[in-house]
Amino acid sequence: MADIQKIETPYGTVTAEKVTFYANGGLKTAEPLEPVFIQHSTGLYIAYDNTPLKDEEHLPTLELDESGKIKALRTVGTGLICMSSTGKSMRIGAQWRPDPRDTGADVLIPIRIVFSEDELCVTDSDGKVIHIPLSDYDINVDYLTDNIVMSSGCGDCSTCSTCGSCDGGCSI
Repeated sequence: MADIQKIETPYGTVTAEKVTFYANGGLKTAEPLEPVFIQHSTGLYIAYDNTPLKDEEHLPTLELDESGKIKALRTVGTGLICMSSTGKSMRIGAQWRPDPRDTGADVLIPIRIVFSEDELCVTDSDGKVIHIPLSDYDINVDYLTDNIVMSSGCGDCSTCSTCGSCDGGCSI
């Protein structure tokens, strides 16, 4: 069984597993068991990955820097609508893709957002890395809350009977 902890963060109390800390005692990484709301200058993000792949990715869902500011997150519950001053637009969010474990099912693949002072660096569901300079784009956060399944939901698709309309790869 995983070592589940309640930890204090700059974003509130978080129930998480796979927690690591900096030498100064501050949270470094965690795998939240519930959505964590992260305020950033570009919007309010939901750090949460409830997909069956989260244990295989080896990338933490929540990463903070030593000062406690958000460094990176993985999410199925937050999308981005990005509009450039030249009229170019992008919409990025978790997408359904064939399961990389070759189960024959489709699975929801989270996006990963890395925050820096001058850009967001997003890895989309296909693994494409997209650099979004904050000086060139207005960012609107889009909430994809239908993608969020709380802990009583899926996790073992092979025994799925929750929605009755899938091949064992549902998200509800």
